[in-house]
Amino acid sequence: MKEMSSNLSSSFHQFKFEVANATRHSIYYFDGFRLDGDRLMLYRGELPTALPPKAVETLAVLVRRRGEIVGKDELIDAVWRDSIVEDSNLTQYLYLIRKTLGPRADGGQYIETLRKRGYRFDSDTFRVETDPYSAASESLGDQPAASVEARTNVYQFTTAPKEAGRDESPSAKRSRARKFALIAGGQAAVLLVIVIGAIVWFGSVASSEKPVQLNLIRLTNGLEVVDAVVSPDGKYFAYHELDGERSHIWLQQTGQSNRLEIVTWIDRWHGAKTFTPDGQFLYFAEADGTGGNSVYRVPTLGGPKVKVLSDVSGPVSFSPDGREFVFYRYSKPSGEKQIVIRSTDGTEQERVIYSLTELEQPFSYVAWSPRGGRIAFSSTRSGGPTAVCTYYWVDAAGGEPQPLSHESWEACHRIAWRPDGMGLYAIATKSGDGYSTRRDQLYCISLTDGKATRMTTDGSRHQLDSLSVTEKGEVLVVPYNRSSQIWSMDPNGDSRTAEQISTGLADGRAGIAPMTDGRIAYVARSAESLNVWLMNSDGSEQKQLTSEPQYLEELRASGDGRYLFFSVPNGKWNDIFRINSDGSDIRQLTTGMHAIDSGPSHDGKWLAYGGGAVSDHSAEYSLYKLPLEGGAPVRFEIKDCGRPHFSPDDKYISCVENQERIYILSAASGSVIRSFLAPPRSTLNFGARWTPDGKALVYIVTEKDVSNLWLQPVDGSPPRRSTDFTAGSIYHFAYSRDGKRLYLARGTQIRDAVLISDSSD
Repeated sequence: MKEMSSNLSSSFHQFKFEVANATRHSIYYFDGFRLDGDRLMLYRGELPTALPPKAVETLAVLVRRRGEIVGKDELIDAVWRDSIVEDSNLTQYLYLIRKTLGPRADGGQYIETLRKRGYRFDSDTFRVETDPYSAASESLGDQPAASVEARTNVYQFTTAPKEAGRDESPSAKRSRARKFALIAGGQAAVLLVIVIGAIVWFGSVASSEKPVQLNLIRLTNGLEVVDAVVSPDGKYFAYHELDGERSHIWLQQTGQSNRLEIVTWIDRWHGAKTFTPDGQFLYFAEADGTGGNSVYRVPTLGGPKVKVLSDVSGPVSFSPDGREFVFYRYSKPSGEKQIVIRSTDGTEQERVIYSLTELEQPFSYVAWSPRGGRIAFSSTRSGGPTAVCTYYWVDAAGGEPQPLSHESWEACHRIAWRPDGMGLYAIATKSGDGYSTRRDQLYCISLTDGKATRMTTDGSRHQLDSLSVTEKGEVLVVPYNRSSQIWSMDPNGDSRTAEQISTGLADGRAGIAPMTDGRIAYVARSAESLNVWLMNSDGSEQKQLTSEPQYLEELRASGDGRYLFFSVPNGKWNDIFRINSDGSDIRQLTTGMHAIDSGPSHDGKWLAYGGGAVSDHSAEYSLYKLPLEGGAPVRFEIKDCGRPHFSPDDKYISCVENQERIYILSAASGSVIRSFLAPPRSTLNFGARWTPDGKALVYIVTEKDVSNLWLQPVDGSPPRRSTDFTAGSIYHFAYSRDGKRLYLARGTQIRDAVLISDSSD
């Protein structure tokens, strides 16, 4: 008893020391959560959350000083210490914490924001214990755990009886805690950063512009929002949800959680939404089942949908008076690419205001200026897979287009004019940013000087079709980000065997390459770089293998374990490089073509890759086989088939065409042996891999926003699902060299509609 009293006293003094000095060594319990500040882990019950270490450390600082206001600078200093970071880092982690914890029982937030003062953690139920896994606590044997319970500012000694049926050793608890699956409904935290930079150029685009404070309102809470737009008056926003190939459209009142289904489920795609200027109708595109799209309209508050026109290649945009709308039309039979104006009542004949030339590739987005005279659009006038696009405007009466921006863009997506007509917003990627966290950002392009200012600075990508502006200048976007960790599981696909072995935020998405010695090479993001890392099969001894080049992807390992292969952006195109398995002796294997993906043979003699013989205005893709011991590449006859993988016996090569069809080729001659049509919602970005026994091809299929692996038997039997996950996304996968383990790059993405406004108004 004396020892017990001594331990209780020690616990209490330790607790007071931690509160005062923000040290670790205690476990904190509140409302079903367990925070281990020493190991930087947060658990919901017995299941670990996926919060990154810095987010847990941020939470730990606030929890240790529960009830106190912790200033922003003070919090940054405590978490990042001697590092120099931006305020957005802290904002990002606070969002992740709040997303993971959810609301308190009374509907409030665990972490309060006190304007211009700081942050405060609050929970009605709170308890702190000594670390149950430490040697000191284990020495207590079966005695009740001593703790200090905190309610408001009163601390009391308590003892907690053992939970019935949970009589486990500390080592058993640790082992069980390592094995967990993603929790449906968003309980597991995701790397979703929707906080926009607090100070940006959001006001006038003239020379007198000044920085303003932005206000960000999250309109949804973990819903699978796709293609969201807001009504001109800002009262409503619409979006659709997907279930395989089925979709339906929802209308939701801004600031409210209730929603109304205005277009019911159909077995086709919905998208390209636009509200009419008066907000009375929603126009949207719907797949017509023949490879094209038709435009429909539906009353904003629900009603019968009415077909407006056919053969449309993107969202419509309305004239200021709402009497006309403009759209892209691409006719596959004739090859015509036109910007067309049509009256909303259909009484007037359509008129073409601009026909794109043969060398121009449209991006399907147009926007009619609120001043009525100009129509903005985007296109590219140079060919190739990484062609540079440009934003233009053309007079609504027709004429020669003029550039809106003289800057170079790698990708141009949806656009929307500012209400004053002095510029427009765009979801876009500047040239050179395609591999960085600056991809798919919100920009504002000034009409006066063509200067583009990036509005979003937090690292989230943004949905390409989700952009609209209210009459007040509020901007709706849908930011998202994807967490990805590497998991190990039995190759039979039983999700109960899945165990997370890496803890990074972007591990394995761009490649996983199991080695012959059992280690795993993978691509991970470090700051703005994508590099090769290496770790043991249990996730231990992680180390960075490359630092140059800065960006690489499509990682593969040779069958003999000697080499690693990857694709690198090399000027305008991509090329295949090779390094030794220890990271030394980098060599370029392809030159003068756009070669993204490669597949080494298991005997170490050959490398198959897809490449494009490029010119100024075109690219013809073929499949090649390169002898690794020296010699000229062999070109196969098949066209437009890439992402190759050798079969385990090296007799065959799989490749995929247009994300739709899988081919099996003879590795010797390249002749087609068999082909399969992939199921809907298949992801063939990294090709179709062979099972270790060579009897099936494996690829990713996503249904109801849940990814699983599917098997396509090579004998032509129907495809079937291989894994049985009920939550989360699979981005990449690979089998171990002995076929006994399956490695997955797996995580979760949650996207929310966000409304950005100027809070200084």
